[in-house]
Amino acid sequence: MSFLWRFFLLLTCLVYSRESQSQSQRSDIWREKSGTLLLNAGIGTTYYTGDLTEAGNLGHLRLGAAINGAIAYRYSPQLTFRLEGQVYFIRGSQKSTHLAYNNLSFYSVNPDIWAGIQWDFWQENDKNHVIIPYALLGAGLTYMTPRATFAGSYVSLAPLHTEGVDYNRLPVIIRYGLGVPIVATERFKWNLEAAYTHVLSDYLDDVSTVYPDRSKLDVFAAALSDRRLELGTIPNATGAQRGNSNRRDGYFVLSVRLIFIVRTYVQRNYRRSFPR
Repeated sequence: MSFLWRFFLLLTCLVYSRESQSQSQRSDIWREKSGTLLLNAGIGTTYYTGDLTEAGNLGHLRLGAAINGAIAYRYSPQLTFRLEGQVYFIRGSQKSTHLAYNNLSFYSVNPDIWAGIQWDFWQENDKNHVIIPYALLGAGLTYMTPRATFAGSYVSLAPLHTEGVDYNRLPVIIRYGLGVPIVATERFKWNLEAAYTHVLSDYLDDVSTVYPDRSKLDVFAAALSDRRLELGTIPNATGAQRGNSNRRDGYFVLSVRLIFIVRTYVQRNYRRSFPR
């Protein structure tokens, strides 16, 4: 969470002057008061955190990508309800880490959906704060599709039960983050947003506990369970550590979001007063 706070403070300093000018150009009819309905879409980069990543290894971040869309409804001057869907690409590998000798890797293209709240730090009409950052919190589901490249082919790992476990591929997720507006026009606004998704599963990367008994797996599953043989080394012993089950997996998404104001309370009343 400290990463998100540092991100928020940096962005606030960078965009203050630009946003001040943009907000002053918006008419009252399109200001986001209670009753405002909004659509938004975003594109960004992802960073996976789990058993196949190494904290502090900045030279091998193995970033991915994400695209998302949402519908939001401003319920009060500071509270907005939000429903969002996303498709995200993440990847991880033990290459160039202290566990490179195990040779495990994965990638996933997963969908997720979540619903939650967005809380503005100040009210929209607060004259003392031109920039109004926000925090978000919500929960939902993601569908995990871990894959790996083996012998020149793409292989789905979950059906192979590489740790001898038939795990749930549709876990609950918890999402939280921070955002800040960059620039706004009458009906459009650009936001920059950083969010972390905590997955209530340790199998996002198909790695969690220990190496199973290879004799109980078929030949193909055994080859994907322990990939030391590809490096010409001796396989791990049954029960040797394969992952860290004490820490759940997750992923960061840093995205640029385009927000479109569908209607506001003032605009709706205006149209009623002056019908075409």
